[in-house]
Amino acid sequence: MQINQKRIAQFVLKLAASAVLVYLLILKIEWAEVLFYLKRISVWQIVLYVAVLLVGMVISSFKWQMLAKFKGLDVSVQQCFQLYLTGTFINNFLPSFIGGDTYRAYQIGKKDKRFAAAAASVVMDRLTGLLGAMLLSVFFAALNWQVIFEHKVLLSIASLILLCLFGVLSLGLIMKLPFWKHLAKFIPKKVLEFLGALHEYYAHKKIFLGAMTLSVVFGLVGLAVLNFVIFWALGIQVGLLNYLSVIFLISIVSAVPISVGNIGVQEWAYVTFFGFFGVSSSAVIAVSIIIRILQMIVSFTALPLYLKNRKAV
Repeated sequence: MQINQKRIAQFVLKLAASAVLVYLLILKIEWAEVLFYLKRISVWQIVLYVAVLLVGMVISSFKWQMLAKFKGLDVSVQQCFQLYLTGTFINNFLPSFIGGDTYRAYQIGKKDKRFAAAAASVVMDRLTGLLGAMLLSVFFAALNWQVIFEHKVLLSIASLILLCLFGVLSLGLIMKLPFWKHLAKFIPKKVLEFLGALHEYYAHKKIFLGAMTLSVVFGLVGLAVLNFVIFWALGIQVGLLNYLSVIFLISIVSAVPISVGNIGVQEWAYVTFFGFFGVSSSAVIAVSIIIRILQMIVSFTALPLYLKNRKAV
C-alpha cells in the first residue's frame, strides 16, 4: 500500500510539473507561427520520418537482443522490435505505474521466470543508449567548442555529462579496487545487485563494445537524422554542427524523469538549446509537436499486440 501511495504521489508531482511547463509554453509561444510551420510538412516527408524511425527501432532491437542473449534469454529480433513498439505504446497512451520498460522485461522473462535477467538486459539497453548519447554530445561539443564556450549553460551541461560519462565507464575499474569492499557495506543491497549486473556486462568487452557501437549508430540515425528530417521538412535553418552539438543534449535532458512522458521538459529543451542559435521558439515547438504526434501514431499500431499479450497473462 505504501509503495502504491508513493508511486501515486510521484505520478501526481510529474503531472503537475508537466502542467506547469506546458502552461508556461502556452503563454510564451506564438501559436499562429507554430501553425504556419505545421502546415509546411508534406505526406512524403512524414513517410520518410516514419521510415527512419522504424530503422532506428530495428537497430535498438538488435542491441537489446544481443544483451538479452548474453543473459541466456531466448528472444528474436522480431520479438524485441514488437516489444519496443508496445513499450512505446504503453508510455504514450497508458500513463500507468508499470511503464514500457517494465513491460518489456516481464514479457521476455516470463517464459522461464527469469525476471532478474530480463530486467538487467532492459536496464543495460537503456544505459548503453544513454551512454551513446553522452559520447555523441561530448564529441560534437568538442568539435564546436568555440560556440559551446560562448554559452555557459551549454558548457556546464556538456561538462557535467563528461564527468558522468567518465564515472560510469570507470565503474568496472572502481569495483576492482581494494576500497570497494569497504564502500559496498554502505550501499543498499538492491543497488549492489544492480551494479553487479552492470559489471557483468562490462567484464565482457565484446558485448559491451557491441552494445555501445549500436547505441552510437542509433544516436546518429534514430536521434540526429530522425529529428533533422522534421527540421528540414519545416524549412528551419540551423547549422549542421550547431544542430549536432545540441540534439543529443536535448535527448539526455528530456530523459530526466520529472514529468509525465517528458511532456514539457522536451519542449523546453528544444526552445532553450536551439534558441542559442537564433531558431524561433515557435519553430522548434512545431518540431516537437510533429514528433510527438507521429511517434504516438506509430506506437498505436502495437495496440493489437498489447491486447493479445494481456489475454495471454
